[in-house]
Amino acid sequence: MRFSSVSGPFCQPCGTSIFRDLSGKTLWQGWWSPLSLVLFTPATLIVNRVALARLNKLPPPIPGQPGPQLMLGVPVLRRLSSLAAVVPLVWAIWMIARIANGTA
Repeated sequence: MRFSSVSGPFCQPCGTSIFRDLSGKTLWQGWWSPLSLVLFTPATLIVNRVALARLNKLPPPIPGQPGPQLMLGVPVLRRLSSLAAVVPLVWAIWMIARIANGTA
């Protein structure tokens, strides 16, 4: 298990780009232990979403600002890595259905 974070002064597009990258990695790599499946991955995704809400309140970058700006990239739910989230979702639905039918 590994937790990653990125800190620093970000403009809105750079912060959004980092949010998308880290959330995509969380969706792909975050589900592979039982504790992560139930606790850590959902909590991490919620924390990432709260950080994105704060980033969205930042003003857009000023033209001529020093340093390169990151490309926004593809939105999180349109990335191939987000399909990995379907596996635990299907498992959870299967388990709930078994419990509801009394076969668990």
